[in-house]
Amino acid sequence: MATQALSFIFIRQATSTISPALMTGYMFIVGSFFLLGLSVVFEPNGIKEMFTAPLYVWAIFIGSAVLATALGHQLFNGAIQKIGAGETAVFNNFVPFFGLVSSALLLGENITMPQIASFIFIVIGVLFGTGYVEKKFILYKNKKERQIISLFKGTVTMRSSLCPDSFFWDRIKAARMKRMAL
Repeated sequence: MATQALSFIFIRQATSTISPALMTGYMFIVGSFFLLGLSVVFEPNGIKEMFTAPLYVWAIFIGSAVLATALGHQLFNGAIQKIGAGETAVFNNFVPFFGLVSSALLLGENITMPQIASFIFIVIGVLFGTGYVEKKFILYKNKKERQIISLFKGTVTMRSSLCPDSFFWDRIKAARMKRMAL
């Protein structure tokens, strides 16, 4: 977890000077050479076996590399650049969901009710974690207050035209100013 947090900070700083696409490319090139070196050490015959794999295995491998990994990381790095590492990290919670959907589509695995319930909890957590629910609540509350104020304002305008110097008008005007300050 500490390594991931450090990588988010590094990505945030790096994407302030270079594009997220270029940053993603650098990450994959360095990572590929590192993994190639590890594979030669731990699986010496792996490179020979790689060339004997059927065509559909290569299609899945390239599709996974380009669509899931490269595109996903590019979008994620772009999000870190735009909204910051902390806010972007919340969306890591969607990784299990996409893994589940991919396993159902590609491997034919069944999605069970506990998995669906877990996804619902993840979505609720992300909505609260990003502040989306709070923002919507504040917008709803402000909209209701504006409706009340506009209704109140119409009454004030009508009464103030009848008696512009009244004590009533001063009290209503003060109450309106107090509400607008909130």
